[in-house]
Amino acid sequence: MSLLEILEPLQRWSREGVPAGLATLVRAQRSAPRRPGARFAVNDAGELAGSVSSGCIEGDLHEHLRQILAGGQPRLLSYGITDEMAAEVGLACGGEIEVFADRYVADDPTWGALHEALERSRPAILMTGISGRLEGRRLLAAEGAAPVGTLESDPGGARLIERARPLLDSGSTGILEVADGGESAAVFVEPVLPPPRLAIVGASPVAASLCHLAAFVGFEVFVIDPRGAFLSPEAFPDAARVLEAWPDEGLEEVGLDRFASVVVLAHDRKLDLPALEAALRAGCRFVGQIGGKRTQRLRREALADRGIEESEIARVRGPVGLDIGSDTPEEIALAILAEVVAVQHGIT
Repeated sequence: MSLLEILEPLQRWSREGVPAGLATLVRAQRSAPRRPGARFAVNDAGELAGSVSSGCIEGDLHEHLRQILAGGQPRLLSYGITDEMAAEVGLACGGEIEVFADRYVADDPTWGALHEALERSRPAILMTGISGRLEGRRLLAAEGAAPVGTLESDPGGARLIERARPLLDSGSTGILEVADGGESAAVFVEPVLPPPRLAIVGASPVAASLCHLAAFVGFEVFVIDPRGAFLSPEAFPDAARVLEAWPDEGLEEVGLDRFASVVVLAHDRKLDLPALEAALRAGCRFVGQIGGKRTQRLRREALADRGIEESEIARVRGPVGLDIGSDTPEEIALAILAEVVAVQHGIT
């Protein structure tokens, strides 16, 4: 998550009493190098953290943030580039972005609520006013908690939260136009999600490679298999947990939700079916199944016999993994993880 790149530095600077400015990428078009939600921070001592463009515009942003720290107003900045503008500040990749720059206010209650949501692994929506009278105000709405912040376009921000909720469910960012006191304002909305979780059912060489790769890119990985002989600790050193359990029991212990991903690699009907059923009934974002066309057909027929709706069965991705000509366990794991990440970002 892009927020995590700057939260620790911002907290440290706040403890040290050093003021800081914060820039947030709120809109990106075409081939921009980073996604909305990326952040870049500068403190009054000149220290830097994060990035919104991988280096293209950070120098210019640095100057804007220093001006804001010196007493300037928040501002929404636009960057782009054409062949005629090649020597000016902009994006060499040809994209166009908008960045909101303002001062980091450590005692804004939104930040405290954000840290609590992350610590409790509560999905949340973070909203930031980027224009009009709402400029620089924030509101955090975490599941299971009351909204916290200073951005209220309506009593308690209820209507705004309701409009923003679909973005949380899809894991997408967006900009909402709102009316505030008869005036128009824009609000940047982004989901704040716990670290992504991946449950792998079936211990195998592919599972070992997938566990390693997924943990490397930031997933919290759980490996589940009732066959204890397959669960060598040496094979899964990167797993958050290795559970010797039947899939339905292990997945219940992991705690599935709509943000979790489940990959079934057992290639054993006794393990595959309860794992797929549990993942579909929990509404997991990604459900994948290894095996060829015949295996896929048989599993789908068995799921239908268990009362799973056809629309839900259609969500099972199988044979799991992008078609990149994979052959070795490592390559197959790479193809699977690529598909999981693509779905996570709404690409496929």
